[in-house]
Amino acid sequence: LKVRVVRSSPPSSQFKATFQESYQVYKRYQMVVHKDPPDKPTINQVRLVPVSSEDPQFKSSFNQSATLFAKYQMAVHKDAPSECGENE
Repeated sequence: LKVRVVRSSPPSSQFKATFQESYQVYKRYQMVVHKDPPDKPTINQVRLVPVSSEDPQFKSSFNQSATLFAKYQMAVHKDAPSECGENE
């Protein structure tokens, strides 16, 4: 699983290229975790939240995610700390 912040308005090429795959992850999550029937999770239910990279909440959650990613990569994949930076 790769998590990226992409521009949704106007839609960037990365957003357009990965939206269907992202929707399938969302749909599977809804079916497995929330026991939704296959026809319930619709594309229209995918929520796109505007985010500013300058927003303190975004910065905090991004930093927490980056820290968790680094711990996972080092523990599971035995990556060196230098291979687990925010740009990796």
